[in-house]
Amino acid sequence: MTQNGFALRVRALLPTGWFPAAPGTGETEQAPVLNALLQGFGSVFAWIWGLLDSTNDQTRLATMTGAFLDMFAADFFGTTLTRATGESDDAYRTRIKEALFPSLGTRPDVVNVIADEVGTAGRVIEPRNATDCKGLGTLSSPATGGGYGYGVAVLRYGSRGVPFQLFAQLPTGDTNPPATQTLTRIANVMPAGTIAWVQDVETLD
Repeated sequence: MTQNGFALRVRALLPTGWFPAAPGTGETEQAPVLNALLQGFGSVFAWIWGLLDSTNDQTRLATMTGAFLDMFAADFFGTTLTRATGESDDAYRTRIKEALFPSLGTRPDVVNVIADEVGTAGRVIEPRNATDCKGLGTLSSPATGGGYGYGVAVLRYGSRGVPFQLFAQLPTGDTNPPATQTLTRIANVMPAGTIAWVQDVETLD
């Protein structure tokens, strides 16, 4: 509803004969003072109408915008999930949805966190996963048991004695201790009762 639309609606409610009728298309306004007054009312009503219309969008995360999106995040996450400088509504909405409905407890979740934190894929090694630990086997029959032989470079030996644990290598380009934020995010997606041993490495080669 527009400003002029509201002005015409109010004008139509005035008693017949008090003021000239509203002009038709191409006609000259015969009551400019009245029209100015009604246009002022119409401006206020149109603003209220627009606010009510936009309020409908602010009742759903999928359509929220601006400050309403920030308030939604503050209600659910306090100060732990604030909008980044210059971050768009769509990008912020995506982060809110990921925080509301996180994927947790799987190996891909750990892999995704590492990639997000480091900016490139890391390496996850589960001692009980034969795909990760291919050091068991023989040089003469490298495919036996899925392994490639003792003493082969970069291969690892698995163990069934360390269940619910993994080793994560982060190719950060240095060997400093992993960032606290990275460790926290990995811990947040790990299942309860599991352990991740995390190491920064210069390269995965």
